[in-house]
Amino acid sequence: MTCAAYNHFLKAPCIDCGRAIFFAGIYRGDIVPSPYRQLLGIELDRLPSTLRAFHDVETSWRGEALFRVVRGEGWVRNLVAWLGGLPPSGEKVPVILTCTGAVRGGRRVEQWDRDFNGFRMRSTQWVWRGLLVESFGWLTLGYRLHVEPPGLRLEVSRAWVAGIPFPLFLAPTGEGLEVGDAHGMNIRVSAFAPMLGLIVRYEGRLNQE
Repeated sequence: MTCAAYNHFLKAPCIDCGRAIFFAGIYRGDIVPSPYRQLLGIELDRLPSTLRAFHDVETSWRGEALFRVVRGEGWVRNLVAWLGGLPPSGEKVPVILTCTGAVRGGRRVEQWDRDFNGFRMRSTQWVWRGLLVESFGWLTLGYRLHVEPPGLRLEVSRAWVAGIPFPLFLAPTGEGLEVGDAHGMNIRVSAFAPMLGLIVRYEGRLNQE
């Protein structure tokens, strides 16, 4: 099935087929905005400079954090977290986050690489039908972005499992909140599963290197 057919019949986002080319700030003669800039436009400028720099990536962004990571209680929730590639619990977990801008098949994407003290969690983000789409492999989430100065809130409004659209009450979901100030950002990310509730939450202070 072609990418166009995939989008038409499944109504699911996919990154156009093609070799990834790391973005150097200029593409086909024009600056290609980040996914966040594409969606928010000048609304992004209402956020603190630290958040703007975080989400207006042209080449790459790298930051460090100490996060508190909490998994939901019980072996079932821990199994779901393990299957989902989510980080283990810990206090003051050192985290390195690297965001790299790329152009793939003519589409601007961002590769997010999170290192929780050696535990790696990767995802790819891009724009699709007014949503910020993030793929974690078998799970893909579509977020609505809400600018609430000095913060940015990410609200899950769509979900796909193995490329199949799922209603939110049946699909793994989550939420994110980023609050910026003059020196860095406070981050809180939560992941939930149907009937199980909280699977993992991580939060803490993130600063650009």
